[in-house]
Amino acid sequence: MRKPEEERHHEALPYAELPAFMVELSKMDGMGARALELLILNANRTDEVLEATWDEFDLGAGIWEIPAKRMKGKVRRTIPLSEQSPRILRVASEHQGSEYVFPNTSNGKSLSQVGMSSVIKRMGRAGQITVHGFRSTFRDYIAEKTELDGSIAEHALAHKLKDKSVAAYQRGAMMDKRRLMIQRYANYAYQTGERVVQLTTSI
Repeated sequence: MRKPEEERHHEALPYAELPAFMVELSKMDGMGARALELLILNANRTDEVLEATWDEFDLGAGIWEIPAKRMKGKVRRTIPLSEQSPRILRVASEHQGSEYVFPNTSNGKSLSQVGMSSVIKRMGRAGQITVHGFRSTFRDYIAEKTELDGSIAEHALAHKLKDKSVAAYQRGAMMDKRRLMIQRYANYAYQTGERVVQLTTSI
C-alpha cells in the first residue's frame, strides 16, 4: 500500500527497536521527553501534542478531544488514551501554572518543536529518526504485526479516507476498536513479553 504524502521522507524508527527506545526515553527528564513519549503512544502530529491544553483531556473517560481548530484537516479528533498515558500526564502536571500540558518552563508558553527534536539528539539518534517518523513506526507495526483493519490505523492517524462509505463508518462506533489498537501498541512499546531488540546506531 502506498503511504500518504505526509508519511514519506521522514526517517522512522523500525518498530522492532521501539521497546528499547521507550526504555531509554522513559528514563530521560524534561518536558520534551514526556511530550515525545505521548506523541509516540498516540501517533500524533507534532503540533497536536505541543499545543495540547489540559481542558482537552478527560482521564476518567480515557479520552483526549482535540478541537477542530487545532487539527490539520479542521475536523475534531477524539483519541482513546492507553492505560499508560495518564502516567505521562501526571508527570507533566507537576509543572502546572500553564494552560499547556507541555509548557516551556521558562515562559509558560507551549513547548517548541525543538523540545522534542533535542531529545532525539540527546539520545544520539539525530539524522537517523525524526519526530514525525514515529507515525510511520505506528502504521508499520499495526500493518505488519496485527490483524487489525488498516482503515482503523488510518483513522487513528487522522488521515482522510478516500472511500466515503468507509469514512462515514469511521465516524461511528469505532472507539472500542481504536482503543484496543492504541492499547495494544502501548503494551508493545512498553514491552509485554516480546523480545526487546537493542537500539542500533550508525558509526
